[in-house]
Amino acid sequence: MSAPTSAAAPATAATTTTTTTTARDVARARAAAHRSRRRQERVLDAVDRRMRRRYRTFATTPGLGFGPGPRDVVDYGVDRLWRRGIDGAGTTVAVMEGWDDPGIARYVATVDRRLGGLPNPRITTIFPSGDHRLPHTCPPAMARLGAYAGCGSWTLEIELDVMAVHLMAPYARIVIAVTPPDSERTDDAADNVAPPEIMEGVEAISRHHLADVVSISDGSGEDDYRYGRAEVTAQDPGELTAAVAGIPVVVATGDCGATQAYPVDDGRCAAAPETSVWSDSPWTLAVGGSLTDLSDTGRRLGSDPLWAHAGAGLSTIFRRPGYQAAVASITRSAMRSVPDVTMDAEQGTSIAAPLMAGILALATQADGGRDVGPVDPALYERLGPRGAADGIVDVVRGSDPITTGGRTLSPGFTARRGFDVASGWGTVSAPRFVPALVRATRGLEQERGARARAAATLAVLRRAVRLRPARVGEADVSHLRATGFLPLHPVVLSIDGRRIARLHANRRGDVTATIAPARLHLAAGTHVVALRSMLITVTGRLVTR
Repeated sequence: MSAPTSAAAPATAATTTTTTTTARDVARARAAAHRSRRRQERVLDAVDRRMRRRYRTFATTPGLGFGPGPRDVVDYGVDRLWRRGIDGAGTTVAVMEGWDDPGIARYVATVDRRLGGLPNPRITTIFPSGDHRLPHTCPPAMARLGAYAGCGSWTLEIELDVMAVHLMAPYARIVIAVTPPDSERTDDAADNVAPPEIMEGVEAISRHHLADVVSISDGSGEDDYRYGRAEVTAQDPGELTAAVAGIPVVVATGDCGATQAYPVDDGRCAAAPETSVWSDSPWTLAVGGSLTDLSDTGRRLGSDPLWAHAGAGLSTIFRRPGYQAAVASITRSAMRSVPDVTMDAEQGTSIAAPLMAGILALATQADGGRDVGPVDPALYERLGPRGAADGIVDVVRGSDPITTGGRTLSPGFTARRGFDVASGWGTVSAPRFVPALVRATRGLEQERGARARAAATLAVLRRAVRLRPARVGEADVSHLRATGFLPLHPVVLSIDGRRIARLHANRRGDVTATIAPARLHLAAGTHVVALRSMLITVTGRLVTR
């Protein structure tokens, strides 16, 4: 990301100065950058040696054995990239959260010190939706979720997310994007577990390029939403905006195996196969769960197995994207299959997604800060088929059935050689995966085509206003109709930038209105009719004569 610029006062003849950059200046800057990089490498080399020397202690120490830790550094080999100066410097990862944790910097500093001197990351908290601040109290519908997804539960989530990114990319900047639910209206329980405000935040981050990678450790089952498909697909603009900007969005697949949790505080999982929203989107990288297979001294014992509770399955909403065409004979479905890859989920897929986000930050740095997303086409068309040569580590054992009281509710899926629904392509070895991803996105330019398709899809959504008729006389009326909005949420109608009315989408996400040019005093000519909602502004043109 480039540094922000500020406008300077205009120079006058008396104050104008000329600055000439000489070859010596360039050499000095390069030398300073080299010294800084060498200092970072020395710091991380010392940390790595301490981690490996005290690996057994770290694995059993309360507060360090929980969550991401040295096992992830060892398992994914990121320390080998650190020694090459690939440590996340100059990159930013955004983690999307439903509430704030004012003590996060203190927590991270404590863990960094205990792990042997990891450099404290630069952490910034932003509020990209609503009033750009926390509500004074926890939203009532969110508070009712209690320990499952209430406001207080986000403290642990934020700690896991931030530390997972930080361990993979120690010098990356981290943005905590806080997006509480119910900023416009009191929604159903699923919208409080996985609020559409998170997608509003993704859209804002992508539009202003506030991060190079976005990580989401949240979601709710597709069938949990009161208004179904309309409620889920209305959130597509967030993911599409990120794809157009080249920012990969990494989403955890959930912790209920082949089913997903109901939005209630009793720990239940659904009884029927179900995938989780946002990870089901063709525009995100869905990260499931595997487990590290290391001894208590950090020695590899075997290939990483599947985590038995990791989300996996087939969407009932999104059709199979083009990049999954080659695995259609395996999924045997016309629908989107998740996950795409897996990462350590010992404490749930909540850490799997940010671990992968940290590795994508390393790829961004390795590519000179160039955007590497969306990464799915490169994964499916190049890296996955090449396997170990491009850093893909196959997950070949484990399954994710759902059982209760000795009865199997869902058989789930089983990991096998090559691509499978349970684990996608498997997990990664960062020293090979990172350069392979850079080569694929730069040389084969898969992501460029993906961005173009995302831009075309988004353009269609933004032109959703239909006017019948589109050409009217002064005494006539035109009937407006548009779709794709969050059901029952407010939508502001404006013409030529002038606010006309505040409408509401119906249960299907549709908006209708009647426009009377005479009543609105519209002059003859072409007018831009716009409908602005939380996640998208759609437009159409009305000609009056």
